[in-house]
Formats: sequence, C-alpha cells, structure tokens
Amino acid sequence: MNSKLNKELISRSLQLAALAEMQPDDRIARITWDRIQDDLEQADSMVFGMQFCIANIAAFIKTYFKETEHSIAALSSCHQLIAFLGWNQEQVLTMEQSRKVFIDYIKDVVSMYNDTKQNHCENAQCILAMNMNSMLLQDLDYVMKQSPQRERSLSPALETTAQLRSQMVQVFGWNSSET
Repeated sequence: MNSKLNKELISRSLQLAALAEMQPDDRIARITWDRIQDDLEQADSMVFGMQFCIANIAAFIKTYFKETEHSIAALSSCHQLIAFLGWNQEQVLTMEQSRKVFIDYIKDVVSMYNDTKQNHCENAQCILAMNMNSMLLQDLDYVMKQSPQRERSLSPALETTAQLRSQMVQVFGWNSSET
C-alpha cells in the first residue's frame, strides 16, 4: 500500500512540475482537457466522444467567432462530418456543452493561478478545440485500422476532419506553423 502511494505521489509530482513549466494557456488547456476526458470516460463510448467533439467544435466556432468565410467553411465541415458518419445532424449538434467546456471548466482552472490573462483563456479555448479535432482524427484512424472493410467508407470523414483542422487554424487566426 505504501509503495503504491509513493508511486502515485511521484507521478503526481512529475505532472505538477510539468504543468508549472508550461505557458499559462497550455496549462489551462491541459488541465481542462483532462477534465473533459474524465467526462467522456464516464460515457465510455467512442461514438459519444466523437459526437461530443464535433458538436462542441461547431458550437465554439458558431458562438465565439464572427461569421467569415473560414468559420462558415469550418461549420460546413462539421456538418459534412456528421453526414459522412451517418448521424442525425440535429441530434448531434444538440449534444454540445460549449458553455461548460469552454467557459466554466476554464474559469475553474484559471481561478487556481494568478499568472493568467484573458488572452491565455482565449488561446486555451482554441487549444481545447484542436484537442477535440485530434481526438476525432485518432478515433477515426483507430476504427479504420480495426476494420479494413470500413476504411473506404470512413476515408471521407477522416479527410473532412483533417480539412476541419486546417479551417480551425484559419478561424483562430493562427499560423499553420503553430499547430
């Protein structure tokens, strides 16, 4: 028992040391992403996780960014992705919890630190959305590798997710070298 506790404390200490070395926006995003993953693990469903990510990416872009050709294209890619995966668009989009994910969780994390500014929160929100996109890419890749017969039908979804990533970089005003 003591050995397990010591190992856990060492592991936590290393994690805390790594967090302390991160830039504030990366630290906020990292801690918030861990909370989101905890929520998704409770659902224990890859489909739910993918739908959650798509819904929240779409809601984030629609709610927090002005309408431009880039934001319209990104939202269109979210809708195409839902269609390629054979899901009901209206049902998926109502799953969004963007206020909880992009505001409430971040506020909770920010309250623990005194070295954060508004732009750190905004960057952390964008990093979270990119993490959701990465999770989609990984999940689609995993399913395609597990089921070669589904590879052909899922290829358009994978391509759309990669395209969405590029569009998100544009929407967020990042240079492509930042991702």
